[in-house]
Amino acid sequence: MSTTPETRRAIAQRVFDRAITRGAPIDADPAFLAAVEEWIRGDIDMKAMRHRYLEIIALQSADRRCLRKTGLGKNPLGSLDEANEE
Repeated sequence: MSTTPETRRAIAQRVFDRAITRGAPIDADPAFLAAVEEWIRGDIDMKAMRHRYLEIIALQSADRRCLRKTGLGKNPLGSLDEANEE
């Protein structure tokens, strides 16, 4: 089935609108939004977009793990708050 960019944009907008209505978060990652735009233009198919999204999620997860391991993801003021309570 061949669809036009206008049709794909309308589909994407409906999906986003439904998610927002249901209170589901929409990933605002620029890489994800770029993949959506590529799908809208017809540069990639849905399978490629799904694959790209899974890669984005894996990278985000790896970044979070790295931040936790290094302690950079923690609130630097947290230790000051604890010291003030004592």
